[in-house]
Amino acid sequence: MICSFFYIFIAYDEYEESDSRERVIHQSSHPTDQNLHRRTNEKIERYGFNMSGKDVIVFLHIQKTAGTTFEKFLVRYLNTTEPCTCRAHKKRCTCPRPNSSNETWLFSRYSTGWACGLHADYTELFVNRCVERSLNKVTGKPKNRRYFYTTFLRDPIGRFISEYRHVNRGATWIASRHVCNGRMPTLDELPLCFDPIIGWDGVSIDEFLKCPYNLAFNRQTRMLANLSLIGCYENIALPSEERDRLMLASAKENLKRLSYFGLKERMQDSQWMFEEMFGMQFTKKMSVWSKSKSNDTILSPSQLKAIRHVNLLDSELYEYATTLFEERYQSLRSENLSRKKLLTNLS
Repeated sequence: MICSFFYIFIAYDEYEESDSRERVIHQSSHPTDQNLHRRTNEKIERYGFNMSGKDVIVFLHIQKTAGTTFEKFLVRYLNTTEPCTCRAHKKRCTCPRPNSSNETWLFSRYSTGWACGLHADYTELFVNRCVERSLNKVTGKPKNRRYFYTTFLRDPIGRFISEYRHVNRGATWIASRHVCNGRMPTLDELPLCFDPIIGWDGVSIDEFLKCPYNLAFNRQTRMLANLSLIGCYENIALPSEERDRLMLASAKENLKRLSYFGLKERMQDSQWMFEEMFGMQFTKKMSVWSKSKSNDTILSPSQLKAIRHVNLLDSELYEYATTLFEERYQSLRSENLSRKKLLTNLS
């Protein structure tokens, strides 16, 4: 079948554990660092992001969710006195803190690169503490930072179709590490759906749907969950109600605790919420840049049914996300309206 040639494509650096502790800004309470968390019954928070201080935006990039658009806007179209420096024909930009050469305020693909691995998930970034270790490696010593974890989500059906089309054109993300509990999964735990020498370009949608180890299935749920709670990638293809329940519950809780998340289907509102919560403005509209061709894909009713079936967890997660997004959106709108009324009365 697939041989161990797969490991040639992957490298994983094992960093020494530092004594510093990752300080994370979330939306709800958590057993640790409670002074840095907000409880869910409180109003939505405006963070007052301090680019010159110790604040770091961390972007968790889930494939085909408009994450590339958001990341490009962070490095290229943020209206700030200290914009990122981007060179022509180069994907990565430098986003140093003001008056600092080795400190950055942004941990993302277009600033630090894939420092924790290609499309690193919540388990790799946060649970494995890779973000902190990576930044400490650059500075040469532990630093006291506040981390603002962010991401984008998308309607699961459109996202899955978009990922299929991307793979059909030749993408595989074979270099992803999937590190959990300190190690990558073995090929027995997470077999490939294709021969790594040949690739998977030209794959049909039916073949794409048949592989039980296809990480496109419920990708958003898996990438937001703490996979160490479910034994990482052991028996990932086995149908397990308990495993699914735990993974979905973890993804929902982590989504709620993120500092910010946007929705591809509501790009204009997502941009407005980010600007309001972080106190920074973009110079262009993200909604103009988030076009998709997934709606042009012709599928049979049985194929659509199969796509829905393999993304049931993502569908439930997305329903939860849209409700939470709307609550936060309305909370910010209501707060703005109250401020305007107060200013009007004072004048």
